[in-house]
Amino acid sequence: MSPPSKLLLVLSFVGFIALGLPDAVIGVAWPAIRTHFALPQDALGPLFITVTVGSVMASTATGVILSRMGIGDLLALSCALTAISLFGYSIAPSWFVMVGLGLLTGFGAGAIDAAINTHAATRYSARLVNVLHAFYGVGAAAGPALMTAVLTSGREWQLGYRIIVAVEIVLAVAFVLSRAQWPPPVVAHEEHHRPAKLLETLRLGKVQLSLVVFFIYTGCEAAAGAWVFSLLYEARDIAMASAGTAVTLYWGGLFASRLGYAFLPRGVSPDAVIKLCIIVALVGVIVLASSLHPLVDATAIALVGFASGPIFPSLIATTPARVGPKHTANTVGLQVSIAAVGLASIPALSGLIAQHWGLELIPVFLTVCWSVLLAAYLGLRRFDLAPAL
Repeated sequence: MSPPSKLLLVLSFVGFIALGLPDAVIGVAWPAIRTHFALPQDALGPLFITVTVGSVMASTATGVILSRMGIGDLLALSCALTAISLFGYSIAPSWFVMVGLGLLTGFGAGAIDAAINTHAATRYSARLVNVLHAFYGVGAAAGPALMTAVLTSGREWQLGYRIIVAVEIVLAVAFVLSRAQWPPPVVAHEEHHRPAKLLETLRLGKVQLSLVVFFIYTGCEAAAGAWVFSLLYEARDIAMASAGTAVTLYWGGLFASRLGYAFLPRGVSPDAVIKLCIIVALVGVIVLASSLHPLVDATAIALVGFASGPIFPSLIATTPARVGPKHTANTVGLQVSIAAVGLASIPALSGLIAQHWGLELIPVFLTVCWSVLLAAYLGLRRFDLAPAL
């Protein structure tokens, strides 16, 4: 395998910034949006659902799309769709319209997510995949920081989304100008492996369990990002700026650990990193649920973000070794799709819990989810001892 193109790496990094930028901003914007539209606490759930539907549609169709256009074109299109949908958020006359626009937001995110992850899983090492995903953290940390700055300056939440729209447009133009630099789709290089049919891949126990792992992990990651601000600001009476800073620390920790993965000793296995990260994140949410002190809360939130960082990219990077070449493309696509479902379901369920039993129960719920994730991953590792098919 030839060394990765530096230009393509930079473009991939930029692509993940574009993916993360709008994803995390909803957590800080939600109290203001909820007030603007006079909504109950659990009304955020439908937006997560429409975003998920759009994302699953895009990730499922990525193979077909890439047979008709290059990855650079797809990245440009996804940024443009995201810009259109977020601008729609800022001028939506009702919550119903904003929820509907979530389909477009999800489609833009799902296309870039599936395309880059398939490209990365088959061409890059676990170290490089972690660094690549670190740039998702750049966007995810910048979004809440931007929205916090807008809100604390007395401006409306719509301005925060319009600034992100401008960034997405610039990125779309950059991808249009560089679209010819991308190689042919990955599938074209993998035909000699005779890829398995989708149902054949789904019958593998290790694939089924990996989908459980991806579902729970992404749900936990998204739920913390979406609800920590409300927990601190509305339930624990922490100042808006401090609560927003805590969310930024969460996503900043995600970025820092993924970038830091590149500096680990080469003998460290991705499996050891994943197990340790799950355990540390579990400890972090237990501390957050204890509500000891605002400073301890902020530290726990940052710790959960830092521990969460390497999990997703390391799981993606180890997929080819886990399932073998003929199942890799199917498995990555399925994992990205189920991750989108988890990203919607667990935050939405957290909203229902907050609405009926209070925001303080959210970290308790996340403690249960992280515990189940640890058990599921340990089970997946037992499957990994068997040879890939």
